[in-house]
Amino acid sequence: MKKLFILSLIVLCHSTIQAQFKLHGRIQNYQSGKSLNVNIPLVFGFRSENSQIISVAGDGSFQYTFPISEQKSATIQYNKVIFQTLLLNPRKDLELVLTDSTIRFIGGTARAENELIQQINPDPVPFFMKAPALADFAKLSFSQLQENLLKPYFANSNRMKALIESSRLSPEQKQFIRMEFNAQKYNQLNDFVRECDLPKSTADSLILHIFDDADLGLRAAVGGPSYYTFVDNYVRYLERKAFAKIKAEKILSGKLIPYFGISLDSANRLMDIYSKDYWRLIGVANNFPSSIAAEYDYQQLVNLYQDKDLKHLEALAMAHFSRFPTAKHNPTIQGYIAELKSALVENKQNKNIQIFADYERVSSIDEVIATLKGKVVYLDVWGTWCGPCKAELKYTPELKKKYADKDIAFVYLDMDEDKKDQDWKDFIRINNLTGVHLRKNREQMAPFWKELLQNAKDKAEYYPQYFIFDKTGKLVVEKALRPSHGQQLYEQLDKILNQ
Repeated sequence: MKKLFILSLIVLCHSTIQAQFKLHGRIQNYQSGKSLNVNIPLVFGFRSENSQIISVAGDGSFQYTFPISEQKSATIQYNKVIFQTLLLNPRKDLELVLTDSTIRFIGGTARAENELIQQINPDPVPFFMKAPALADFAKLSFSQLQENLLKPYFANSNRMKALIESSRLSPEQKQFIRMEFNAQKYNQLNDFVRECDLPKSTADSLILHIFDDADLGLRAAVGGPSYYTFVDNYVRYLERKAFAKIKAEKILSGKLIPYFGISLDSANRLMDIYSKDYWRLIGVANNFPSSIAAEYDYQQLVNLYQDKDLKHLEALAMAHFSRFPTAKHNPTIQGYIAELKSALVENKQNKNIQIFADYERVSSIDEVIATLKGKVVYLDVWGTWCGPCKAELKYTPELKKKYADKDIAFVYLDMDEDKKDQDWKDFIRINNLTGVHLRKNREQMAPFWKELLQNAKDKAEYYPQYFIFDKTGKLVVEKALRPSHGQQLYEQLDKILNQ
């Protein structure tokens, strides 16, 4: 029995060692300070939390072993330039040579599949997303876009599909690459519609046309991150299509919404409880196999955890556990909830998180700034519902560390409705968001925007926005740089600090 146990342990250890992918190679003319990293999405989406920094030696050589147990798609970046997707498989390796603008595969057992990916997608930015083409396409009608954009794009796609089918890869690898390539087509077109300044009617018609003709085989198989991004985009397309149908057919708010299977009244109530993410979770569950819906849910829940949004994480997790009680990720999600709850308890007594006294009665930002004279004030106008706002908060620890011993104060003006008051307080504590805080509802924000943008050329009231006040309490920079701008923002602040 003892020998059998030892043998089993050796086999397990050997299996664990084998479940790795080795990436190695060199960077030509390497300059110290240039970064090399590989981003492996959890399920889909490019998030900095999923990037692994690869150490590079002085001669430009590098080597890194990824502990993976299943096939993964990754994105390699050098000097902040995205080169392309890599396909990583356990028990394989890949050797490559990089320059500032090129990537070349020179060896390894994963060379063939990665060369094929490079061949079918030599440029990660399609022709219609490059300047000045993006602006030129914005001037075209729907029929002109069909002729000048969609037709050549799909013609090229058909040529690339032929390359995949003629390759000597295994059927499983061909299927994975085919799925990712097909999904990427629709994702890139979706990005075009989102970023191109098209009239709304043209944008709606184009999205409906693109996804109406989407390869429905995409809805029945599991792929990599491009596939799950397609799932997300497809549900958003169904949302457009559903509301166009509601309008055209005058469907009452108590009747079932097409493709989503719930009434508009029910959807509004549920989104108030769970957040807008719940709407898309329902769409995926109703239109894709349960295995895909479970993975899609998991990514959305992890996003909420990484944003430290306990309220919505906990609510959506309960819905997820009910729908998928035995899903493999459930213990991980439960651990995330426990971690955020612990942070909330820990920071409830943190005196560096200051909620401004009688903030409900404050009618001017000057009332807050006046209490901080002698300090430069960096004002963050944000909301707990705002994705870009929460993304910027991840850069504030570095910002505050930079100015820990300087005369600078951080003020946060939150826009959330009154019923979200406790959620707001919990959010800033979970995030350990040190500084001075006050909250206003949408109606109350109007005079604050007027006050802050009075002398600004751009008077748009979007979130987030940042403002800098000098030590006398005077507003000196409207539309200041964001925390994510790093050194550029530091220079902006230093200029005011040194006056």
